Order: sequence, then structure tokens, then C-alpha cells
Amino acid sequence: MSTIVLSNKGAKLMKLCELEGFKTLNHMLRRAAADNACPAICMTEGCDHTTEMEPDQDHGYCEACGGNTIASALVLAGWV
Repeated sequence: MSTIVLSNKGAKLMKLCELEGFKTLNHMLRRAAADNACPAICMTEGCDHTTEMEPDQDHGYCEACGGNTIASALVLAGWV
């Protein structure tokens, strides 16, 4: 049996999907691409704060840890 290891971006993208309650990653990305606000997650290890941000956000402010570490789902997926 082989082991699949996700990148940090991939792991955060899957965590965001789970925390936002989407059944599939594809469903979350399609919805995010059709809206002005996009699900986003903090990229700091140990901080999984989520919020809504602009679709092209890659350095948004995290209210939980205080860093400019929030990235949108579309940025993490490489769509923007």
C-alpha cells in the first residue's frame, strides 16, 4: 500500500473544505469561483482560523494569530 503526502497548501485546502462543511473540494472551489467572497484559511502551522476573503487573497490578516497569513481557497488550488 502506498502513502500519499500532501503539501502544506494541499493539507490546508482539505482542512478548509472540512471546516467549511463542503462534501467535496470541487464543490467548494466551484462555489468560491462564482462568488465575490471566498473561503480562506490561515497558513500558519497550528492555526486553522477560517474566514471569507477576496478570491485572490494570499496575505490576508489572521484575527486568531495576528499574521498576514490568510490565503483563499482559489489561491491554494492555483486557480488565481
